[in-house]
Amino acid sequence: MLLISGITIVQSQEIDEVALKYASTITAKELSHHLHIIASDEFEGRETGKQGQKMAMQYLIEQFQNYGIKDYQNLNYQQSFPIIEQENSGIDLLINGKKFIHNKDFNCTPQVILETSLSGEIVFVGYGIEEEEHNDYQDIDVKGKAVFFWKGNPKKELKDIWKIQKKIKLAKEKGASAIFFYDKNLEESLEKYSHYFYKPKTMLLDDLTDETPVIRMTENTANAFLNAGKLKVKKITKKGINTGKSFSTPFNLKINKPTTELTGENVIAFIEGTEKKEEVIVLTAHYDHIGKKDSIIFNGADDDGTGTVTLLELAQAFTTAAAEGYRPKRSILIMPVSGEEKGLLGSKYYTNHPIFPLENTVANLNIDMIGRYDENHEEGSNYIYLIGSDKLSSELHQLSEMVNEKSLKIDLDYTFNDDNDPNRFYYRSDHYNFAKNNIPVIFYFNGVHEDYHKSTDTVEKIDFDKTERVARLIFLTAWELANRKNRIKVDKGTK
Repeated sequence: MLLISGITIVQSQEIDEVALKYASTITAKELSHHLHIIASDEFEGRETGKQGQKMAMQYLIEQFQNYGIKDYQNLNYQQSFPIIEQENSGIDLLINGKKFIHNKDFNCTPQVILETSLSGEIVFVGYGIEEEEHNDYQDIDVKGKAVFFWKGNPKKELKDIWKIQKKIKLAKEKGASAIFFYDKNLEESLEKYSHYFYKPKTMLLDDLTDETPVIRMTENTANAFLNAGKLKVKKITKKGINTGKSFSTPFNLKINKPTTELTGENVIAFIEGTEKKEEVIVLTAHYDHIGKKDSIIFNGADDDGTGTVTLLELAQAFTTAAAEGYRPKRSILIMPVSGEEKGLLGSKYYTNHPIFPLENTVANLNIDMIGRYDENHEEGSNYIYLIGSDKLSSELHQLSEMVNEKSLKIDLDYTFNDDNDPNRFYYRSDHYNFAKNNIPVIFYFNGVHEDYHKSTDTVEKIDFDKTERVARLIFLTAWELANRKNRIKVDKGTK
């Protein structure tokens, strides 16, 4: 047994003693030092595209330079990506001459959209489905017109077939200029989550397309249209639709949302391997957070300051090993990404524009919140949630389990790895952009706590001893991936 900084690590033929030596260079003291800087008020919550994010980027680059990591191909340690940010205002809707208010009477998607001006008729198309025995579009040409359909279905057996997205897709294929429908939950959602609906929305400039506007309507707004056919929401809800009934109503929709162009940056720290250097292990964490509101700063110490400073320690451990003659066989890309809080934008941009071919990317280990506990683990800190390890590669999962069992013996909790997990965490951090490209992933996560996305997510609440343990486990896992004889295999398909 080898005792390293108070942590008992069991040696075996599977865990290289050299790896244990460099894992021990990852310390709570250094993690704390970096996090007190990254999550300080000076960095203003690190919102993507804003000054604080740029300051955090520069700090990360300076640390990588201090470790002796060279700039890769004159990128200046960064991959920039353009972003469109839009205020949630500037949308006007008139139906039959009556004006309705965005995010009160209706909601429009996509939330980032090109300037648009539409006028003409909204055509009622019943349930908006097309089947051999029931065709709502029969004898109706909606090309260049807006459509209104009812969310339900005429027959129970069609319930699982004709869901809302399929109806929207069909209307677009028919050439509809805009799509309207009544959403019974919209009014409550707009009131309950007003902070979400009113805040600016962002997307990659690459993804901005001339999409068809989709309008969800409250009952009052829907009735303004349905009145033209002497119908009401309550009447249809109770009695269903007379499928032979078609009518139209004039409308006018103008979209001119205040728009700002910003840039985010992924930080690039590349440690070249030796005999298998074309194969790359990617280690990620998002260094952005949600910024500030007026004078209140959202420091994001756990989300994802802990992941960010862990990447610094991982970089230092790998570069120290390389300098002392233990350079990994495979290359290591350590990439703090930004734009995660805006919709996984930085990692999405990277996988759309990879610096290293995706087919040569062996795995992605993603770190997002590892320094706190959730309500299910308040009695014990020696745990971490693992998500995704078995989704694409049985070997990755087995390797991860083996490394942990032969070293830190952390309680690996797979609660959120369940395909039916209602939280859907598998889809909510940067590893997902790698996973959907058939790259095996592990997502390290401590769960949601009471300070999640609040100004109270501050440094003094971080358990740095826990962060150290998890960071060492990630290093040992990455070391094994980088130095094993054969590359791990993808033996499961993406969903």
